[in-house]
Amino acid sequence: MPIKTYLFNTATNGEQCEGCYECIGKTPFASLIAGLICIIGVGVFCGSLYRALSLIIEGVLNSQFLFNVGWLEVIQVVFIIIAVCMAVLAIILMVFGYLATGATRENLYSGTKCIMGGRVSACFFMVVSYILGMAWIVILSVMVVPIIVYASISQICDMEVYRKTATSFHYCFNLTQFGIYRNESYPAGTAIPGKEALCEHYEVKPMCDKVLEAGPLFSVAYGGAFCIVLGMILFMICLAANYTRIKISKELTQYRDAVEMEELDIHSLTDKKTPISF
Repeated sequence: MPIKTYLFNTATNGEQCEGCYECIGKTPFASLIAGLICIIGVGVFCGSLYRALSLIIEGVLNSQFLFNVGWLEVIQVVFIIIAVCMAVLAIILMVFGYLATGATRENLYSGTKCIMGGRVSACFFMVVSYILGMAWIVILSVMVVPIIVYASISQICDMEVYRKTATSFHYCFNLTQFGIYRNESYPAGTAIPGKEALCEHYEVKPMCDKVLEAGPLFSVAYGGAFCIVLGMILFMICLAANYTRIKISKELTQYRDAVEMEELDIHSLTDKKTPISF
């Protein structure tokens, strides 16, 4: 291979490697991992919880007990809205992580006002992440309730329904045992729609089938909520690190400028002392 071609290929490969290193240096891997965990958790939480609540509301309450529980439908919608907002916030935090990483931080947060704005933004996002992390810990605790109810009902269905035939079945499943009552807003003397107890085998068995289908989905939704909490914790760690880096970027910029000025002065003095040959 000719020497010129070899040198050209070596230089080209070196430029490509330098470009790769620069790209890797601009990538906030910690924020990226936290964002992926949070977004995956949101997707799992939304899909599993929506399907599980649909099975309970439509397949059990509306079809078997013939009445609606309004607050369950409200919870279904509210949790979906909260989860979507969490996905949007995760994307915003990932973008902020890109802006506060590597050479991008040096170019973006170089002035005094820009550094102050970056510190305020990091502080604000840390507070928001902390509050939402606490809120999702509460949601994580609430998600334990349907899992416990699922475990109780599955045991009842296994012992009282699936192990018995229609002739040997003697059990009434009552919602009041779980604190669920029909709408009490009807005036006295008015027939309240629906029923609170199922006492026939052909009624209880479909209810058990729906509950046993919805129970694992609640467990999966619990795992999704746990992923969101983990993502929020990782985001708070990343934001604290970015806050510190932005805080010291002013000192680093001043130090770099001082070193460059010193090098220029040394070069200028060296050029002056160099003798001129004819």
